[in-house]
Amino acid sequence: MQRTVTIFRKELKDILRDRRTLIMMVLVPMLIMPLLIIGLNKLQSSVMEKAQEKELRIGFLGSDYAPDLMNLFQEQGRMILLLDFPPDSLRPSISGGELDGAVIIPKSFGKSLKEDAQGEVQIVYKGSEGLGVVKDRLIKVIEEYDRLIVTERVERLNLDPNLFDAVTITELDVSSKQEVIGKLVGGFLPYMFVIFSFMGAMYPGIDLGAGEKERGSLETLLSSPATRLEIVLGKLGVVSLAGIASALIAMLGMSLAVRFITDTSPEILDAVMSMLDVKMILLILSLVIPLAVFFAAGVLSISIYARSFKEAQSMISPASILIIIPVAIGLLPGIELSPQTAFIPVLNVSLATKEVLAGTADLLLLLEVYVSLLIFSGLGIWGCVRWFNREETLFRS
Repeated sequence: MQRTVTIFRKELKDILRDRRTLIMMVLVPMLIMPLLIIGLNKLQSSVMEKAQEKELRIGFLGSDYAPDLMNLFQEQGRMILLLDFPPDSLRPSISGGELDGAVIIPKSFGKSLKEDAQGEVQIVYKGSEGLGVVKDRLIKVIEEYDRLIVTERVERLNLDPNLFDAVTITELDVSSKQEVIGKLVGGFLPYMFVIFSFMGAMYPGIDLGAGEKERGSLETLLSSPATRLEIVLGKLGVVSLAGIASALIAMLGMSLAVRFITDTSPEILDAVMSMLDVKMILLILSLVIPLAVFFAAGVLSISIYARSFKEAQSMISPASILIIIPVAIGLLPGIELSPQTAFIPVLNVSLATKEVLAGTADLLLLLEVYVSLLIFSGLGIWGCVRWFNREETLFRS
């Protein structure tokens, strides 16, 4: 055990002297998370604001059949109504960006209103642009016009306004703020933690395997009194620690980012911060630790097999795709933590983190997740030790 600790301390010193490893392990997660969260929030707010303030070019067909509606659109401001736009070129013009949208009034519209029937209004827009703001702005004006007509009918016919609201809906959401926010962001957070845990373990793992081969220091370490098992456990401890540290730094960066988003409502901020208290962080950390050991064992095994740092990097990089896939599956709606998914590595961490953050975790399923992670991390350590004991692996020519 003493030799393992000595090797761990020696390898940790080497890693902390490596600028590239420190950048990937500390600087990247610390900066990426705040920049990602604050940047996306600012970008979305900016896009929404620009879309709301943009002067829209709207093709308005059939203005003679609904002059009051046309006047209401003109009163809105920031809208240019093109009344004589060719109907045949309407859709191509919206697709090409010449128009932002269109309102089409059929001939029967005025007659329908006079008969106290429903009149049909068609809107045409490009939903893939502007976050649907064009559609919302058009519908807002039409709904206002609809309310004016209904109010006029009620007053003219001397009707009770409640006649049109036969059923009143009272909503009662039994989900707490933490459950709602936890379900929404709970899938995204483990995505970031898993990725940073893998990235944090990748460069130290490559350096302590293939890097030592290139430097010629691996032979010196093998000639020491330490056994192969002690050497592997020492290296594995450093690589695992790097992965855990990256995940923790990413969590710290995220909490700082949430605090600096000024337009976040106090209720949401309180709910998010309650999800990032010491208890929650420890629960998430308990899931990250065995996963980081599993990642470390895989990365170190490949690194030991590779002839050079470059070869190890090219072999490990595609593995990130295999990690992203199960985490991405955890983001899909309807995928929940179950006895089956709780045993799938990486996916179980994603789903369990979502349940933990929402405060709806099932203890038996969480126990299965822990057992699964311990089994896979144990298999990873066992495989790494066996791989390290093979001479043809260590000294592959």
